[in-house]
Amino acid sequence: MSKLSLHISDWLDPDDAFDFIAATRPPIVKVFGNVGLNDTKIAVAKQRSPATTFVGRMYFPGQEIERDERAPVDSVFNYDPISDARNAFNQMREIMEKLRGLVDVWEGYNEIPIDTPAPLTERERQKARNFNAFTVEIARLMHDAGMKYAAYSFSTGNPVHIELWDLLLDGLRASDYLALHEYIAPNQQFTEFNTTMCNRYREVYTRIPADARKPVLITECGVDYNGEQGYKGKLPRPEYLKMLADYDRELMRDPYVVGAAIYCYGVDDKRWVTYDIGGEFARNLREYIIENPTLPIEIPPIVQIPGTPRAPETLRLADAVALAKQARDKLQNGDGVGAYAILKVSLVPWFYASAPQHSSDLPNAQAHTTARWYCEEAVRRIEKNENDGARELLDTQVLPWLESPGPRDLGILSVSTPKRKKRTVKKSRAQKGLGTLAVTSKPKRAAKKKKSAPKPKRKTRK
Repeated sequence: MSKLSLHISDWLDPDDAFDFIAATRPPIVKVFGNVGLNDTKIAVAKQRSPATTFVGRMYFPGQEIERDERAPVDSVFNYDPISDARNAFNQMREIMEKLRGLVDVWEGYNEIPIDTPAPLTERERQKARNFNAFTVEIARLMHDAGMKYAAYSFSTGNPVHIELWDLLLDGLRASDYLALHEYIAPNQQFTEFNTTMCNRYREVYTRIPADARKPVLITECGVDYNGEQGYKGKLPRPEYLKMLADYDRELMRDPYVVGAAIYCYGVDDKRWVTYDIGGEFARNLREYIIENPTLPIEIPPIVQIPGTPRAPETLRLADAVALAKQARDKLQNGDGVGAYAILKVSLVPWFYASAPQHSSDLPNAQAHTTARWYCEEAVRRIEKNENDGARELLDTQVLPWLESPGPRDLGILSVSTPKRKKRTVKKSRAQKGLGTLAVTSKPKRAAKKKKSAPKPKRKTRK
């Protein structure tokens, strides 16, 4: 498995793109612009990989919130974020309706600059407040229209001042995902490479409170010299592929990162031709993913270890395995409601209750968190009527971990639970409810180690 995928601005030879998606089953695919947002081609791609999350972005000829850069100083204080959000949403409405059911998540404005490396000004703080209010409103409009929204889509290293995230929290809470761009920064000769801005989302996650932490979409990544030069003509394909593989391994350590789209497959503007990973590079990337899978956890052979007697009101690890299998079987038989009840009411809470705190066995502790995230993602797939995708996640990510020695190595054999309370789950009249085991306590997440990084700015693409 890999978290790397394609940012599609032009489908080029569609069969190559379809083959890549079918062979690698990427977690996300980004589709952009007049050519990338092609309903016929996205429909074919989605058939090849139903579990893939398709992220869409349209081109805005003007992004109103940016215009204050060349306007009088007080213009940022007169900007109307609510009106601008409604205007942006209305510009997107036609293409979103055309792609309803094909694109799963939408981005809005792209790479809005908030600040500079100089000391923060009140004008910059106000701009962050403006973008926060804009995001709250456009996310509300998206949800009212039955769409999901990815907040912010900041360029590499932005905002420069990490404290500005304190002013952007409402927009995160209102949205479904956080979209960010992360690039490797070379010098002009492409002989030295700065990777410190990659995985900067960890610093963001450390800063923001738990209720604002949304799954992260890296909607652009790769290598970029100042928005002027990509890898072509500067970097051999094998060397670039190795850089991306190293980045991929880091992404796999963080289960809250859904995937990363390499900019770009096909170009919509000749300025970006040196970034194009279509043709031979995409085929090389496909083979790398197939032949060198980068798993979020190392799953050793299943070892049968005798279980411990079950105490009253205790959910054993074996019970969790059985619940996961029941949910998978129900999905196989088309019973999404029954599977949803098992996962949402029993298995996901069990993962939270059994999460090891301050474990010295860090790889297995991270693997347990990864499996929990995939269980939650299966719930989200069911909510979107993607039962096959949910079943695939249980089969390939959740059950292999639960049946490996890893949970036992962490001491996860059973979890004591409160006395069961009767719970209800919405279901159709034709379907019956399921008895469930309830685990209600949810531990706080441990803060991730903060990683400092220089924060240069990039030229932006609208």
